[in-house]
Formats: sequence, structure tokens, C-alpha cells
Amino acid sequence: MSARARAPLRIDLAGGWTDVPAFADAEGGEVVNVAIDRYVRASLDDGRARYEHDTHAAGLGSSAVEHVLAAALANPDADLDDIAEAAFAAESAEGVAGGRQDQYAACYGGLNYMTFRRAASAGGPVRIERLTMPETHMAALEQRLVIADSGIARLSGEIHAAVWAAYARHDNEVTGALFALKHAGKAMRDAIAGSDFGGIRHVMNENWLQQKRLHPSVTNDTLESIFALAMKSGASAGKACGAGGGGALVFYASSDGDAIALRRALTAAGIAVINFAFDFEGLVDEEP
Repeated sequence: MSARARAPLRIDLAGGWTDVPAFADAEGGEVVNVAIDRYVRASLDDGRARYEHDTHAAGLGSSAVEHVLAAALANPDADLDDIAEAAFAAESAEGVAGGRQDQYAACYGGLNYMTFRRAASAGGPVRIERLTMPETHMAALEQRLVIADSGIARLSGEIHAAVWAAYARHDNEVTGALFALKHAGKAMRDAIAGSDFGGIRHVMNENWLQQKRLHPSVTNDTLESIFALAMKSGASAGKACGAGGGGALVFYASSDGDAIALRRALTAAGIAVINFAFDFEGLVDEEP
């Protein structure tokens, strides 16, 4: 028996961290993310699973995508919500303290506003609103987002453990940052829905400020130097993807020309730029 499937990675544009049950179960979470055509592919041959990654940059949800593919291959008749929940449960059983956005982005693809609630809530723990823009605006957003690989490997579990321990202690700084990140998720949804590119820029910058409030290890000298280079080379906003501390960074440029200049400057500095397009297919079966 053999089977093949693929699922996309994602860029979290705003609201990340608030999809984690430690916060979302009590306060509700709000995230905007977009799937990209950097994939994880899985093959199942005679009971043995193999995974191939288009990129190994951290912070784009690759570990969650592997679990999505494993769940899909194990139960090909399951619906997308069940696959996402099975993947989330598998990661949780391994001690991963992450949230649900990566699994649902991998299953559904697209540009989405996701809200998160307690798992026992009527209708399930996740609601997804597909965000749309006029075609020319969607193309502009796609062109103006630039992903750079910082080249720094990081263990998101260590950052998560520190943040959630502080939240459990009712640390005012961490709690305030999480509520601000939740607000950023909704604000990004509104900016995208209104094709408000200035708003997109503002929210992304605000999101990064709030991420850095969560824990000192969210940023470091290397990341700050990359941000400084990006901001003088065409970027007008940026943030770390995922938990931060390394891995992928996403920048926003205010024009197509600025985006081109930014890519050139990063490449010239030896910083890998990850080329991508938006993915609107999500989880896909591939013929063996």
C-alpha cells in the first residue's frame, strides 16, 4: 500500500500565541495567517512514512504539518477539522505547548482569520473566516511580503515554557502582551478585509513589539541586526514567525519596488530569502 499527500507551511501575520489553549480556552484567541507554497510532502509505503520539506526554516509550522500529514494518511476519509484536531492532539501528547493555527492553516490553506475557543465549545475550538481582497490587492500583498531565514536554529518549546509559566503566575507584562496580540489579530483581519495596506504595516509592527514583551529570548542581537538592515533597505514592517528567537522572519514593504530592493539587500548580506506564493489549496492528496 502506498499513499502521498502534501500540505503548506504558513506565515503568521498577527495574533500568534493567542491560539494556545492556555490563553485561548479562557480568553479566546484571534490570529491571521496565510498558507504558502512551501510544502511538506509525505509518503506512506508499506506502513513506513517519509517526509520531504521544501524549506527547513523554523517558525513556519513544519512540525505541525508533519502531524497533519500523518493524520491524513492514517485516516484518509476524515474531514479537515478532524485531521487538524488529530494532529494537534498528537503534538500535545509529545509535550508540545503550541496552539492550533498551524494545523488548520495546513489543512485549509488560504488567507484566514481564525478564532480559538475551548475545545468543548459548540461548533468546535476553531472558527475560520476566509479573507478576500480584490485580485490586484491580493497580488500586491503577496509581492510585498518577504520571508528571510535568520539562519538561527531555535527550540520554540523553551520559549513557550517560559512564557506560559509567566502567564500562569499572572505576570502583568506577559498577560498584557497576550491581550495586545489578540487585539492585533482582529486589527489585521480588519486591515486586510479593507485593503488597508497602511493598517497592515502598522499592525505587523505593533505585533512585533508585543511579541518581544513576552520573553527576552524572542529576539537577540542577530535578529535585531537583520531587522535594522531590512528597515533601511525597503521594509516598513516586520516580525518573527512563530515563537521567535530565530528561524524565519517576515517583512512587509510598502511598494513592489521596495520589496525588490529588500530581497536584493538581504541576499547581498548572505541572508537567505524564501521565495513563495500564497497557497489556497491546503491539504492535498497526491497520486503515488
